[in-house]
Amino acid sequence: MELSSHLAATWEIKPRLDDAFFAELKHTNITPIQAQLLANRGIHDIKEMQAFIAASYEDTRDPLTLIDMPRAVARILQAIEQEEHITVYGDYDADGVTSSALLYRVLRQLKHPTAELDHYIPNRLKNGCGLNDNAIEIFKKRGTRLIITTDCASSDVSQVELANSLGIDIIITDHHHPPTELPKAYAMVNPWRPDCNYGERNLCGVGIAFKLAQALYRAYKRPTEEEMELLDLVAIGTIADIAPLLGENHTYVRLGLERLNATRKPGLQALIRNANLQPGKIRERDIAFGIAPCINAAGRMKEASIAFELLVTDDSAEAERIAEELKQLNIQRQQETEVLVNTVREQASNYPNDAVVLVHGENWHEGIIGLVAGKMAEELDKPVLVLSDDPERQTSRGSARSQKGFNIIEALRDFSSQLERYGGHKQAAGFTILSERVETLRAHLLRWQKNDGATTALIDGSNMPDPTGIVTEQESSETAPPLTPRMVDLTITQMSKLDYKTYKELRQLAPFGAGNPEPLFAIERLRLLNARASGPNRQNMLMRLAVPQKGSDPQTAQQPSRQEILPNGIYTRGASEIARFQNVNEVDVIFRLSSAENDSKPDVWLKILDVEPSN
Repeated sequence: MELSSHLAATWEIKPRLDDAFFAELKHTNITPIQAQLLANRGIHDIKEMQAFIAASYEDTRDPLTLIDMPRAVARILQAIEQEEHITVYGDYDADGVTSSALLYRVLRQLKHPTAELDHYIPNRLKNGCGLNDNAIEIFKKRGTRLIITTDCASSDVSQVELANSLGIDIIITDHHHPPTELPKAYAMVNPWRPDCNYGERNLCGVGIAFKLAQALYRAYKRPTEEEMELLDLVAIGTIADIAPLLGENHTYVRLGLERLNATRKPGLQALIRNANLQPGKIRERDIAFGIAPCINAAGRMKEASIAFELLVTDDSAEAERIAEELKQLNIQRQQETEVLVNTVREQASNYPNDAVVLVHGENWHEGIIGLVAGKMAEELDKPVLVLSDDPERQTSRGSARSQKGFNIIEALRDFSSQLERYGGHKQAAGFTILSERVETLRAHLLRWQKNDGATTALIDGSNMPDPTGIVTEQESSETAPPLTPRMVDLTITQMSKLDYKTYKELRQLAPFGAGNPEPLFAIERLRLLNARASGPNRQNMLMRLAVPQKGSDPQTAQQPSRQEILPNGIYTRGASEIARFQNVNEVDVIFRLSSAENDSKPDVWLKILDVEPSN
């Protein structure tokens, strides 16, 4: 297939499976389109494809095969039996909050009624992520004997050493890439440890906490149903952290969405109501753009412990009160983000020719600079670094988001001798720098980019998180993270496939997200019957499309029959481009197949992502 020159430069079409493979599918329940999509996502074995579609809870791995899990379980069982004071220590993003809440719920259920159980989530601005010495000293005074971390602490060597000296055992559960020197914790459950042979490394913080919950419940011979009741929290944390939806993540989120749609947790019920979501129809996108931002808003704008309290409460009235507070914090977050985006946009306009944009300002809200960097990187199609200057400390804290294959963590690593602290991965990073060195950093980034540093970093395999273990929170913005390169799954040649039956086949591969993106299709030379504005504010472009007429002149083509007319194409925010298609007869489109899933009248349409006149 030859797309229009513009689309061909922007999109790449995945290679088609060979006919021999399709022939092997005849005695399976896998359709050809499903097989092609799964192969595109790195799943090539038929049995693995069947397992992916089935998403069976029974097929997930034994939690005790995770590194240090038996040792962690034995220590917790001892603490429960001896009624020791336990503290759950989390992180301030949605993954950290859900994992802390999940483990707290489990321990609250298993412990003796009189035993002490505490929780602690650090303040993003005051404490930063991970264990901190002051908190450990406080826990000692309270009588804590065991700290269990969730979503953090893999690199906290000195803090664990302090706890050990105070007679406090620490069990680390985390998913961030650990440094060469591991903390001397009582147990460290982290699939990224080089000595871990678990076979799944994509679990995020809440996934690891859930594996610990599985192991504890099974040690007490609790019903499997009690494990599965926790999967609503697993779905939220996994989607919020943009973890790849493959393997166990895919299974847990698939089943977790079912649980979320029927959840009995008052906090989640209140969140769902406040987000105007309808139980029974909640999907992965509703978590990403409705539920997770409210949870994240607590840590960004105030205290993450507010969201934690919501997720562990069993009181409906308290849940309503906290959910409303989170809703207001999220509104505040949206407003302040918009103001800062405008400020950053104006400042960035002073550097129109810079391939990497660095902007900074005094006391910008550090809880939102990552969101702003992400929005501006997408808008400018360049790497963007946003820094908040602290005049009192004479330091600046920055958040970076990359574009165009620019490996931001490698660029910062090459400047690490002049940074106070840094961490992240190739697409997102956080760092602290003396304010007097900010302009030196700008010069370094521009020089690094010009000298093909980005290319070098991409081929050296350095896409792992920074070895210091200081990993920034994943940002869940209002737009999906861009795919690099932008890949099309399949070229549609049989127009009859654009129906509700095919749509349901696609949904059997859901949930979609990182690692398992929603399928993208291309069609060449569709007949364009007309294009007009649509939508509540007339901001969309609605395109009436028909089957291509082969071998005929498009200028003299007959009006299509009803059978030849395709589902409508809707190009979101495309109304401004209508004039471009006034005298165009044929178009090439990149689209997703969408549906309102109205059971009484199933309907589909083409959600157009890109469209160009055919060559």
